Amino acid sequence: TRKESSAASDVYKRQFQDDIIVKSKSIRLQSGKRVNLIWGRPKKAKLAPAVFVIDVESASMTTAPLRGFFNRSKRKERRERETRYLVNSPFGSNLLGQGFIVAYAIGSDLETLRSARVSDWVNMFDQIRDTKEVDENSYFLMSTKEYANLSTYLAGNYSFSGFILEEPHYMLFSRQSHLDIIQQSGELTTEEIWRRTDPSRRNMYEKIFSNIYSPIMLIRAEDSPAFQFSEKTLIDTLRTSNTYFETITLKRSARNIQSMNTLQGVMDIEPRIRYNAHSISTWLERMINYMKTNSDTMPIELQKRAIIR
Repeated sequence: TRKESSAASDVYKRQFQDDIIVKSKSIRLQSGKRVNLIWGRPKKAKLAPAVFVIDVESASMTTAPLRGFFNRSKRKERRERETRYLVNSPFGSNLLGQGFIVAYAIGSDLETLRSARVSDWVNMFDQIRDTKEVDENSYFLMSTKEYANLSTYLAGNYSFSGFILEEPHYMLFSRQSHLDIIQQSGELTTEEIWRRTDPSRRNMYEKIFSNIYSPIMLIRAEDSPAFQFSEKTLIDTLRTSNTYFETITLKRSARNIQSMNTLQGVMDIEPRIRYNAHSISTWLERMINYMKTNSDTMPIELQKRAIIR
């Protein structure tokens, strides 16, 4: 029954929480604002590869109201908030379950994270890399499409073992949406797309991606409205700039955002994410194999555990 299934899930999550160690640290940004740097690791990990995740859902899961148990202590409440993304997110739970250390930063709102400068992010990346359980030679950056601009720029300013990016559905480094051109991109050539959007962005694409020396894994979806657009802009730039990249192409999008702040034209702090089970499973399995290939550290969990579906 649904109640029995929910109860079994709660038991599993409690057991999973007992197998991980979660730590957090308050980081002061150059803007004067503060963010929390959170990371979790398998309890038995002596030395493990790490993944710094930039995912819009990490903020929503950490700041959303807690259900039930009104008499919990502040310490327990804080731990539950900090472990929620690590336990409930398919990325956090599967990466931890496979022996990776998972780290992310959250702010009280999206503007706080947006105020972080490159030096702030480099400081946070270094904080995780310098953790004694992290193998500094096996350190990855993973970003969902909502943070494609930020993560792509950061990947060109920091040395990672690999960069995993969910393909964006918009033009990078541009204030214009160009939705009309994106919709027509299947009938246009690469030259026509650049000419009708912003030719200066082509040089920006080439400049930024040529600065990324980490292997790139691009997560694509055939049903994305920008699939052809990306093929003729992003993919074309990766090829012409001789950037090393691989792709995971899914039949259907793995993630779909249900909530947007349409009045301001920006994303809500707590968007609802719906996952396609088959697509997210394929993404995770191939991404973890990719990280195994590009990792100097092979945690034993990678050899003995299956992907949690």
